[in-house]
Order: sequence, then structure tokens, then C-alpha cells
Amino acid sequence: MVKLIVYECRKHFLKTSVLLAVLLFSILSVAKIYSVYDGNSLLSKNYSGPEWNELYWEMYEDFGGKITDEKIGKLMTIYGPLEKQTADRTASTRTDNPDTYTGNVYNDRLFFDWCFVKPMKYAYMYRNHANDIVAAAKDNMDFYESVGNGYEYRKNAAIAELFKERAISHFSYTEMYQYYLHYDFSAFLVLLICLYGLMSVFVTEKETEMNTLLLTTKAGGRQTVIAKLIASTIFICMVCTWFWLIDFAAFSGIFGSLEAASSPLYAVENFANSSIAVSLGQYAFLSGMVKTAGILVLGLTFLLVSCLFKNALLPFIISLFSAFGLIYMEEAYMGSGHVLLKVINPFVLVVNRELFRKTEFVDLFGFPVLSYIPALLFAAVWGTVCIVAIAMLVRKNALSGKGVKKRVLMDL
Repeated sequence: MVKLIVYECRKHFLKTSVLLAVLLFSILSVAKIYSVYDGNSLLSKNYSGPEWNELYWEMYEDFGGKITDEKIGKLMTIYGPLEKQTADRTASTRTDNPDTYTGNVYNDRLFFDWCFVKPMKYAYMYRNHANDIVAAAKDNMDFYESVGNGYEYRKNAAIAELFKERAISHFSYTEMYQYYLHYDFSAFLVLLICLYGLMSVFVTEKETEMNTLLLTTKAGGRQTVIAKLIASTIFICMVCTWFWLIDFAAFSGIFGSLEAASSPLYAVENFANSSIAVSLGQYAFLSGMVKTAGILVLGLTFLLVSCLFKNALLPFIISLFSAFGLIYMEEAYMGSGHVLLKVINPFVLVVNRELFRKTEFVDLFGFPVLSYIPALLFAAVWGTVCIVAIAMLVRKNALSGKGVKKRVLMDL
């Protein structure tokens, strides 16, 4: 079986065209990440000039790390006068002022406001935000208990437990993670590579009529199908792992910092109401695993579609448009309250921040379940259905080919 799996991997995936696509798309992804940094980062030369980058890391030595009243006081000692000087917009606009950090008083205010004051305020005040959520959830628990609504009572109890004692005690540079957590371009590239590579797995033998000869071999039936599925899984996992590692390394290298790896996920403001309390470094790993699971289910769907045809072109087109359809559905329901319609779509695992950045529940037999759990369960069901359907289709083809098999044996 191992030799058969290796053979299938070499036959379908270790091809020049596939390897070239991986290489070119890797370069394209890194270029895209650099464009994200260059066009959006507060510390990029194109966005704010070189002085912000140097000044930020100089100031970070003073303000980074554990948040203390002393650090807050020191920051406000700098920012307070700047805010007063620029309040009526009558301060000098000269760009070579020696009494400023960046040469211009307005630029100084923007620098400290965007890079330190606002993010540190968010981190410092997050404890209050979490406490407010807990207090509201407990009030809701009392209300729903009084009206006998058990489901809503249990949901609010779960919310109160999730947000209890949440706080951000350290200030760290989270800008890299802000953009990393919202980067989906590489997932689309992976989807295209997997679609291209998987189309030949079951179609090749039909195109060359080798499927007739395979019926006469010992490993030409179920073992070949299992080997193809395992080889396809290995291919998908390897491509996904490669691109997720490239993404993380590129973001870390281009943005120049891994400072926030140990900070909680909700240190990124868009994840303030996250349903999971993991660090940003742990989430990077978790997100990659969930993305891989989503693309694996989509890959099985591509394989199932390819089993229905005798050439690769038509299933490629159908699978491509099906993928676009799932992407459209994901975009249509993203941010909406239709949680069930979101979680039944396997593509939600690929863009999984929608599952983790908010605390949403699905009603399963009267019990509130965090949305990412049903999403994974539905994906497992879709994957199982695809595998069973592939096995049935291959078996049907084998049964319909019994007469051919007998003729082949007679000829041999």
C-alpha cells in the first residue's frame, strides 16, 4: 500500500506544472504580503516615512511590556502637550522643528496617538469591556430564568464563563497580527493549486482507458481508490502547510516583529469578542489547521465531481464555479446573524476568523454550542459523504466494467 501511495503521489502531484505553480504562487503570495505592509502599515516607509519605524521601536523600549501607571503617565506627559498644541490647528507646520520627535508637531501627535495611545488605551480598558459583558450576561441569566427560557439562560451562562477575568496586561506590537489574521489571498491560491492537481487523480485512467487494465490487477480496485485518496490528502496537507508557513514567515519578516505571539487573541481589537482565549501564536497554528481541514473537504468535493466525467476539463470548470459559489455564500452571510447558514458552508473553515472573532452559538437540541464546533462537525459530514460517494461511484464503474474485464482476461 505504501508503494502504491508513493506511486500515486509521483504520478499526479510531483509534476513540473504542479511544482511550478506552487513556486510561482508562493512568490505571488509573498509579494502580496509586502504590498499589504507597504500600503497599510503605520511603520512602512511608503505610508509614514522611515522616521516612524525608527522612532516606534525606540519608544517601544519604554512603553512595551507590562502596562503600568508609570508608563501611562509617561506617555500622557508626552501626548498631552501635543494634543493641546494641535487642538486649534494654529501650531507651526514646519517640518524641521528640533523640539519635536518627527520634525513636525502634527506628525508627532498622529504618531503617538495611532501607535501608542489608542492601542494602549484599548488594552488597558479591555478588562472593563469584558466585565461589562459578564455583567450583562448575568442580568440576562436572571431574566431568562424568570421567564423559563432554558436555552437563552445556558447561552448567557456560557458567555459569562468565557469572558470572566479576561484582561490584557501587556502592551505589544500587534500590527503584524492584525493583517495576518485577515489575510486570505494565499488560501485562494492553495484552492487553485489543489483544484488543478486533484483533477487528474481519477480522470487520468479514464482518459487513457487504463481503468480497464486496472481491473485485472490485484491492487486495481479498492486499494487503488484508497491509495488515491490518501495521496490526495497528503498533497493537500503539504501544500497547505507550505503556504501557511510561507505566510507566517513573510508577515513576521516583512513587519519585522513577533512581539505579540504570547499576547491573547483579543489583544487584536477586531477579536475583542472572540470565543476562544488563546494566544496569537497559538491561534496562528489553530487557524492553519482549521484552514487545512476546510480545503481538505473542498478537495474531496473536487475529487467527487471528477469521478463523474471522463476528461478533466469539464469537472475543473464545474468545481471552480462551485468553489466560487461557496465563496459567494460565505461573503453573503459573513457578519450576519444567520449562524447556521454560515457553519454549514465548508468554506467558513478556510476564512475561519468569522468563526473565532465573535462569540456565536448554534442551537443543537436545546443546547448552545459555539459556532466553530458545528462548523467542524458539518465539514466532517461533508467529507465523509464525499468519500462514500467516491467509493460508490468507483464501485459502480467497476461493476459496469465486469464484462470488459472478462474480455480483457480472455485476450490475455
